[in-house]
Amino acid sequence: MRVTAWEIDPGVIPHAEQSFVLVSDYFKVAGVPFEFEIHNDDFVRAATQSAETATHAILNPPYAKLNAAARMRDDAEHLGAPVPNLYAAFMLAAIAMLDKGGEMVAITPRSFCNGPYFKRFRWAMLERAALMAVRVFESRGSAFADQSVLQENVVSHFIRGGAKPETVLVQVGDPGGPVSERAVPFGEVVHDDDHEAVIHLAETQQAADAAALMHDLPCSLSDLDVTVSTGPVVDFRNTDWLRLDCNDGDVPLLYPSAVSPGDVSWPDNRGKKPVAIANVDSTAPVLRPAGAYVLIKRFSSKEERRRVVAAALLPDDLPGYTMVGIENHLNYIHSSGQPLTRQLAIGLAAFLNLNLVDTYLRSFSGHTQVNASDVRRLRFPERAALERIGSQADPEQASREWVDAFSSRRTVAV
Repeated sequence: MRVTAWEIDPGVIPHAEQSFVLVSDYFKVAGVPFEFEIHNDDFVRAATQSAETATHAILNPPYAKLNAAARMRDDAEHLGAPVPNLYAAFMLAAIAMLDKGGEMVAITPRSFCNGPYFKRFRWAMLERAALMAVRVFESRGSAFADQSVLQENVVSHFIRGGAKPETVLVQVGDPGGPVSERAVPFGEVVHDDDHEAVIHLAETQQAADAAALMHDLPCSLSDLDVTVSTGPVVDFRNTDWLRLDCNDGDVPLLYPSAVSPGDVSWPDNRGKKPVAIANVDSTAPVLRPAGAYVLIKRFSSKEERRRVVAAALLPDDLPGYTMVGIENHLNYIHSSGQPLTRQLAIGLAAFLNLNLVDTYLRSFSGHTQVNASDVRRLRFPERAALERIGSQADPEQASREWVDAFSSRRTVAV
């Protein structure tokens, strides 16, 4: 057996050598020849230049963002795709250095599974290697608890040049605890009609059922003639115009703390955040006409009960104001920058707050936030149904009843 390792920090190399000597002694006792070599070099750069190949690669790569000017970002693009994070560059490099049929196992953040920044990375990986198995950790803090690393991690297994598998083994469980596993059809992990190549990891059969139902819903946001955007008010860029009280010449400013499932509370005096922003020429580009919108919190954690928290912002919530500020840690659904109808806003918020939607989004979102791109991936009832839901006395109950009826029709159709 021969092991080749890369370590860019020369101070670590003596410790690595000591570890390999211990491993060598173990194999010697077992009668197995063992050799090792450690390169004091940049692994990603080496992959772009070296003719060395391997049969197996084991990675625990560094997790850090790459800026657009980083040399390693150029190296990763040379290897197949631009990437926003170091760990993705290491995965591309390992695949590039594997022989055909070679296997890679890597423990990394789950964030590569979805989102536009990793789209070309997913294309490159799935084109060059077969995704065979993924281990999902239930708790974000369990994999590296001794180092206080709070990250949603997965262990993924790829085979270089392998044919697309019929199934992908999805395992769920924390280190040292029980592990459940399911053989999931590849078409449920990466949908055939998905040009984004999002990787869905439904951790339970309930999540798989939710994904199948959501996939069959009739409408996208564009079909509803609405869109989702990130709140345009970035507070640190507008500090001169933020207010702790709303006085003449100011308009409401909404932070995530003002939003709870189905409800918007303003002014929100629970924290120390501003509650208003001056309505002046300098802030005009980031203000929106007051009216009905759907507000969605962007940030949560996997351990929180809900990933999706949505509420309809209605004119009644901000009486007397003609403009509103929506802070950057919120997403909002609108119609070309203009308000929605009251019924549509209420119906959309009620639907988004269903456990069905929350379960489905968790199956593909590896982030601790709900990005606008995640909301764009969702499917919805038709507009007329949403407006009917929004006109009911209990919109969330009406939304659940619509989904139950749709699910029943879908089962009969199948």
